[in-house]
Amino acid sequence: MAEDVIIRERLGAIERIWLNRPEVENCLNDAIYDGLTRALDELAGDESVGAIVLTGRGSAFSRSADGEEIGEKYFGARADYRGFLVRVRELHTRIESVPRPVIAAVNGVASMGGIELALACDFIVAAESARLGDAHPGGVGGGGASQTLRAALGSRMARWLLYTGELLPAPRALEVGLVQQVFPDEGFQASVMALAERIVSRRLGDSLARIKALTVPREPTLADRELEIGHSIEHYFDPRTQDGLERSLATDREWSERSSS
Repeated sequence: MAEDVIIRERLGAIERIWLNRPEVENCLNDAIYDGLTRALDELAGDESVGAIVLTGRGSAFSRSADGEEIGEKYFGARADYRGFLVRVRELHTRIESVPRPVIAAVNGVASMGGIELALACDFIVAAESARLGDAHPGGVGGGGASQTLRAALGSRMARWLLYTGELLPAPRALEVGLVQQVFPDEGFQASVMALAERIVSRRLGDSLARIKALTVPREPTLADRELEIGHSIEHYFDPRTQDGLERSLATDREWSERSSS
């Protein structure tokens, strides 16, 4: 059930949503997508909520989409894969349009589908030991990172992350602007909640919703979205990609282990 893989708790005017699949580093699956969609739809109309915090249980925010579950369902045919990517983008649009600040509290690794999810939020705060980047095999995802990374960091840094698959340590992510605040690991969640409380304390009427509406990034056009989705489909179904997929994943794991040591 979706309720099992996300946990919602209300703390005053703040709604905290936990991704709750710690045994697989909170890899995103249908149940998480359904649960987040339902939660955001409910919270959008709840004026008692001043801010939303999205975070992960265990050692990760979210490493990726669940390659085994999602792959079995959607990666067999181009039309199915397209439908999955459209669904992911619709969830991100919900996050971007909900009239409340949504804070991504990255408690550990955030990569691939996980970093795409975090980038849909208003801003990202991270624990000191967290690592963030986009490690899609070959650098071609489909959930919006090519556009959101470019908007956040500029083309050169976005290309660096997509070309190399590097996961940036949180202090470095702060330097380049991917993260807006780094907190110590000890007491991380308490620090995030204190920040959310500060934001909510400055609310006057619907001022936070107005700020979000006034500062929303340029919405990617339908052509932008279709360009990325089209590239992702062609990349994934290219026989050369399929041949090199396991090798690429092994290389990324090696780099990830090296950068964390």
